[in-house]
Amino acid sequence: MNSESFGRRRLLTGALVAATVPLAVACSRDDASATQFQSPNVTDTPAARNVRDFGATGDGTTDDTDALARAFEGVTQASAIYFPGGTYRVTAWPAMADYATVFGDGADVTTILYEQNGTLIDLRGRQRVNFRRMGFFTTGATSTCISLSACFRCSFDAVTIRGNHSSSNFPQYAEQRGVVLTDNTGGTTFVNCDINNHGVGLTSECIQNYVTASKFTSNRVGVLGTGGDFNAGMAFTNVEFVSDNNPSTTDRHVIVDGPANDWWFTNVWFEGSEVALTVGSRDTGGPSQFGMVNCKISARTTCIELLYCRQPYLANIIFDPDPDSRPAELVIDAEHCPTGTAVNLISGINDDVNPALFPDAWTVIGRGTMSGPTFTSTVVTRTVQDDVDLLQARDSGDAVTAAVLSDGTWLSDRREAGVVLKDESNAYWRLVVGTDGALTTESLGTDRPR
Repeated sequence: MNSESFGRRRLLTGALVAATVPLAVACSRDDASATQFQSPNVTDTPAARNVRDFGATGDGTTDDTDALARAFEGVTQASAIYFPGGTYRVTAWPAMADYATVFGDGADVTTILYEQNGTLIDLRGRQRVNFRRMGFFTTGATSTCISLSACFRCSFDAVTIRGNHSSSNFPQYAEQRGVVLTDNTGGTTFVNCDINNHGVGLTSECIQNYVTASKFTSNRVGVLGTGGDFNAGMAFTNVEFVSDNNPSTTDRHVIVDGPANDWWFTNVWFEGSEVALTVGSRDTGGPSQFGMVNCKISARTTCIELLYCRQPYLANIIFDPDPDSRPAELVIDAEHCPTGTAVNLISGINDDVNPALFPDAWTVIGRGTMSGPTFTSTVVTRTVQDDVDLLQARDSGDAVTAAVLSDGTWLSDRREAGVVLKDESNAYWRLVVGTDGALTTESLGTDRPR
């Protein structure tokens, strides 16, 4: 160890010793023993307005509407409003400014109770309003909890939006709405949210809105895409749609009822409905794009109805029955969904998803088979070993009838599968080889062989 490093170590040690001296002196004062540590009052946003400071009680019986109005009064810019744990009974919701944040102590700890009809929160033309860690409970038979019109980048984080619909009171609350998105509202996000027990949980007439890591439970209809103007669209990732097995609870988890935009489902779970998803309407139209990847779908009568859609895409989906039922995995309207793609679909109802369910122009890939593709460029097969055929034709019993061998030789394995030629008079002839190797022809008439 050289003198320079030794000097630096002594210097460091001396500094540490010096630093502990005032600390030790401070700890030795007589009045220190009489001071108790106090937990500070900390929130995510220290500048937040606490609604309790404006007279809100959160006791579930007092009308806190006026207190909330006072808490929001004069707020015209980015701000935060804090609701401590409790149930806040209200008959109206105050106007909100752009960039406002409203938050509570938890989705099941802070609850806003609305017992009226009409809309509780009606945001129009707002930017980046955020709700988090709180719950809403609406009990009016025709109420709407939250409506966003021409709003952009609003967000809901760990929010529960609950209505009053159940199998025991159906159809009393069939008109109750959870969230309604209209007038080009975009960029709305729901993360770790629960939307439960409504006539319609989420209604969208707009594109580019997103639901992630959330759950729709026991809604008569979970999500409705509507508007009929090619605009409605949503994206769902890591979402659950669930209900019980009572037909009066959930009819459909998702309905797109006419001309719409893009609908995407990734890692989504469906169970407990008559029909899990109905996409499009034969009479009016459907979405311009519909895609599902890595999903599990069960239902009582039908898992997916594709009634009108351009180029739907289904990949890695498992179809299962709800209890005591045997649903159809897919219903596809061949006229209005003539083309699409299905990859690795798995049936928990039958041995396999029946290939006959798909229209002829669909591309279907699964369990080592592929059907429906149309090749628009040169098709190339390359041999990997000399005893493996390049191409094979097989009958319904999976027996080989013809093949192209690895060296390019054409082979017919059946007498009746020989080459067929057409003459100038439109008659068909089959080449036949005798036991002596001589070629003759066999007339097949003028009808094209099948």
